[in-house]
Amino acid sequence: MSVGVMVEMKVEDIARSIKQMSPADKEMLFLLLSGEGREIARRVKEIKTKKVKALTRGELLKDVV
Repeated sequence: MSVGVMVEMKVEDIARSIKQMSPADKEMLFLLLSGEGREIARRVKEIKTKKVKALTRGELLKDVV
């Protein structure tokens, strides 16, 4: 059984809220809306559970000139 909630908001209010977000929050919103948020959440979970090892900054930028 699921519970539904209906919220009525003006587009202007949503736009104002988005404009007030930090750049990091805007990026996260974009990722969530684009569908890439699930992939990122899965990757974070893999790192936290130590299934994969995250690259260090040095490893990531090793070949960048």
